[in-house]
Formats: sequence, C-alpha cells, structure tokens
Amino acid sequence: MVEFLNRYVSLEKESSYGSEPSGTPVYGEVDDESIRHNYELMTRMDMSRPISSKSVTGTEFSEGDINLAIQVDDFVGNLLYSFFPQDTKTTSGSANIHTLTEPSLTSASAGVYPSFTIRVGREEKEHTFTGMMTNTLSISASVGEYATMSVGFVGKAESATSSLATPTFDGVALDALYFANGQVRFDDGTGSAPAAVASVKSFSFDINLNRDTDNAYGIGNSTYGRAPPAQRREISGTIEFNKVVYTSSLDEPTYDNLIAADGLEYNDGSSPSMKLKLLDEAGADFIDFDFFKVRFEAPEASVSGRDTNTMTVNFVGLYDDNLGAMQVVASGTQLSGTQYDA
Repeated sequence: MVEFLNRYVSLEKESSYGSEPSGTPVYGEVDDESIRHNYELMTRMDMSRPISSKSVTGTEFSEGDINLAIQVDDFVGNLLYSFFPQDTKTTSGSANIHTLTEPSLTSASAGVYPSFTIRVGREEKEHTFTGMMTNTLSISASVGEYATMSVGFVGKAESATSSLATPTFDGVALDALYFANGQVRFDDGTGSAPAAVASVKSFSFDINLNRDTDNAYGIGNSTYGRAPPAQRREISGTIEFNKVVYTSSLDEPTYDNLIAADGLEYNDGSSPSMKLKLLDEAGADFIDFDFFKVRFEAPEASVSGRDTNTMTVNFVGLYDDNLGAMQVVASGTQLSGTQYDA
C-alpha cells in the first residue's frame, strides 16, 4: 500500500512559457490523470525497398486530462483561473473571494492565459510536463453525487523523470462540493432574480478553448516554442429536469417557450441569466458559475410505461457585450489571499 504515498499531481504557474519554476507547487486531490508524452514518427519510403528503412521523430508534445471532485482549494482555483484569467480578490470575514472573469477584449495585458508546470508522482518517479495550457473544462453536478470536473491540457514535450516529492495537499482539510447543497437559478430578465428551483436533476457544461497547437511550433524546435493560442471559446451544456416544465414559477424555461418559433434565449443584461451554485456540507464555502447570455435548444421529453416524464434541455453560452459570457466566483477560507493573476 506504500505506493499510494507516491501518487500525486501538482500545478505551478510559470513566469514565462515553458520555463520550469522553482517555487512552491500546489497539490490537488485528483481522482485520476492521463497526461502523456507524444511524438509523431516521420518515416521515409523509397521505391528501392519493400519496407521503410529510415525513420525520425517529428513533432513532440504532451497532452492529457485530470479528473477530480470539486473542492474550494487553490488547486481547483488555479484550474478555474486558467479559463477565466482575470481575478479580483475580496474578503468576507475569514473567507477569501475570487471573482474570475474572461480575458479582456480591450487590454492586451489583462487576462492572459497562464501556463503551468505539472508534476505527476507515479509510484517510483516524478514526471514533469512544462508549458501545459488548459484547453477543455467539463463540470458535472448530479443529485446524490459529488460535483466533478475534468480538465484537458496540451503542452511541451515531457522532461526527464526525477525523484519523487513529498506532497502536502492543499485541500486536505476540505471535502468536495456536492449537489445536495447546490442551487440552480434562472432569470429571464422580466424582474428580479427568483429563488433557486427545485426541479433540476443534473447540470453539466463544457468549455473548449480550441487551442491552435499547429501554430505553436517553429522551425528549429521539435516541441512547442510558444503557448498554443486560444481560438474561439465554445460553451455548451445540458440541464435535466425531474419533470416537464409547463408552467414557470421561478423563471425556468418552459416547454412551450422552448418549442416556440423563435426558440428561447435568456439575457438579463445586468446580472446572470443562469447560475449554478455548489456549496460544501456546511454551506459556507462555495463556487458560483454564472452564465450571462444563454440560448436554449429544443427540449427532449418522452414517456413510457417504465419512465417518468422528464425534460432535458441543451444550451449554449453566448457573449454579452457588457458582461461577457461567464464568470466564476469562488469563496473559501482555504483559498489564496492573493490574486491568482498577481
């Protein structure tokens, strides 16, 4: 059982892309990881031989995912910051509150996506991956389960293996957030934001930064020479209701509105049109995921002799010129007292 002491994942923010820092890494309580070194073989074929006789290594890179339950610690905070790289830090009593927003469209120096050095302990050796940039984020919250997140990375070729570290997990005193203490709120813009609804069974969404890895290479280097630039951000998700919503009392999207000729879009213009709040067991630490402009797709609803009549609705997150598309608010006593983008 001693092998479990040598399994860990850490993050450390880089001051310049691909340069391994020597500060203090942040360790997370990760369920599993699949980060690996990759390279493409270039193999020559000539007409004089029936089998290729020469091959060299082409481009080299690293990629993979980590999966974990969401808890309000700095490991999760750094992961969220990597998708929302503008951080405003405030305090409320003993809690530090980080309001994370999307990159600025007016200032080139505001909201630059960070790169990380990731170190993975694998029983006998530590594996080091520099220049790692987050690319995809998946958040899932379902009744009766922990809220979970999956983060996909791309980065430079793996460094040589090294000796294991002795991790101190950032959230060792915390437990993960779960949906029993969660809330979902809708606001169709017709009045003040209503209370949380009681009809949502599950809520999930994905963010994809669509990083351009092809243009991270340059002649003279087999691996990434610069951070793979983020392209168009895509936000999509799914909400499952425990019944078909025909009459809305708390601004939930109704079946008739969803199938109307023009469909259904929420955009309050001054506050979130849809909010997913996840809290810990004590109801103190929390993370809010705020969506400012949401376009719903057509609902799915069916009934049979075995199944209760429920409703599932897909949605896409759109950009509001004044508010952006999303923001994340994380509040916890274990969060950093300094801004992540400092």
